[in-house]
Amino acid sequence: MLSRKTKLVVIHHVSNTLASVLPIEEIVYWAHDVGAKVLVDACQSVPHMVIDVQGLDADFLVASSHKMCGPTGVGFLYGKSDLLSAMSPFLGGGEMISDVFLDHPTYAEPPSGLVG
Repeated sequence: MLSRKTKLVVIHHVSNTLASVLPIEEIVYWAHDVGAKVLVDACQSVPHMVIDVQGLDADFLVASSHKMCGPTGVGFLYGKSDLLSAMSPFLGGGEMISDVFLDHPTYAEPPSGLVG
């Protein structure tokens, strides 16, 4: 199913519905081999397993707080710094702005700015 046309692979790590634990390291390797980026949904794995994000080599990893007895509506997105720095922001404001000029802003370094 992977080809050089594949841009992003989004995959769950653990599924309580399917009772599966996927081989993320292998999937990341295969995806990177065709030039695709990988986003791992770790909402089910983070509360129950030790996760080495750098060891997985995933480009992005997400998890939610409520799966770890935290508040609802809170979570996190991990992204490799070079990828975050290359992305344009989709929202603005708050601590993500470093300086504001009449014709443009400059952004803070990640993680606050989400861009370089």
